[in-house]
Amino acid sequence: MTLENGLRGIVNARVVENEADLKASLKIFPGRVVLDVRVPPDTLYRPIWLLTLSLEGRRGRARAYVAILPVDEESKRKVVREALRDDKSYSVGALSVAKMRGAYYMAYRWRNGDEARGQWLEIARSEDGLEYEEIVKRFNKEDYGYQSFEQPCFIKNSPDTTLLYCADSGSKWDIYLVQAKCIEDLDLPGRRVIEHGKDPAALYDNGRYIVVYSNTRNPGHDLTVLETEDFENFRVLSESVVYSQLTAQGNSWARTHIHAGAIMKSGDYYVLLYDALPKKPSCFGSGWLGMAVSRDLETWIDLTPKAPIWRGNGVDYTFRYVDIVAESNKYVLYAEEEATEAGRKDIVAYYD
Repeated sequence: MTLENGLRGIVNARVVENEADLKASLKIFPGRVVLDVRVPPDTLYRPIWLLTLSLEGRRGRARAYVAILPVDEESKRKVVREALRDDKSYSVGALSVAKMRGAYYMAYRWRNGDEARGQWLEIARSEDGLEYEEIVKRFNKEDYGYQSFEQPCFIKNSPDTTLLYCADSGSKWDIYLVQAKCIEDLDLPGRRVIEHGKDPAALYDNGRYIVVYSNTRNPGHDLTVLETEDFENFRVLSESVVYSQLTAQGNSWARTHIHAGAIMKSGDYYVLLYDALPKKPSCFGSGWLGMAVSRDLETWIDLTPKAPIWRGNGVDYTFRYVDIVAESNKYVLYAEEEATEAGRKDIVAYYD
């Protein structure tokens, strides 16, 4: 891996953070640093393996962040759900996955053509994180007077069974909260907790809930980060992640249809999996995978400023709403991926 940087006359480069204890070596050349990374066979899985480097030049210092996903396009792949028709307007995805009481649960929405967008919100159960044959719940938008469902979200590490979901009431998108003793007892509609919000991703950490969502009042539906202890009182940690921070770091591809697929903790860092699109060419209902990290949820470092890390196939190359299950000896990356030349989007799992 080659790191190009703006420092002139680099005199020193070293790895300063390597929590996964990867085997890393550095070589310095004029205007660039070559990083060689080896992953030992017994390395425990994390959402990402992250390295931080310190670069020192004659006129300044800089830090570089390198993230490694344990899977890629060549990994084992399984289709978890297939959309009902091989057509661009049909998709199943906008997913969220959590492990509770020894089983894996996936919440997701079905889009069954333009006339039946976001028709169902469904929850399925799996013993191994790959075979989701047991349907636990299915909610129909028409039963609640909604125009559409989009991304639901299990709150990771929550002490209670907690689901956030978003719905279009006809005038705007809002985010709703549903809580129960177990998944089987979840029922809609719950209560509205965030107005003008869409596609939440959430994490429970240090006694508070962290929510990242598409703020429909922001340009491109840019992401807002909140924290709350009770879903009644909120504190804004970042009003606009992409336009106010990632753009300044050189990101020119994430401009519209911005979503947060998942937020999780990896060592001392919060990891944000987001997806977005450039303004041109225009393609509705799509997105490509990006990644950012933060120590405090306020300042974000873009790990994919030059280009998305992953795109799919078909018409618009969709690879969005990504979530991860990372256990010590198990790793599964889920996504809504465009799978055919006609543009059908399925839920897929890449695993190791």
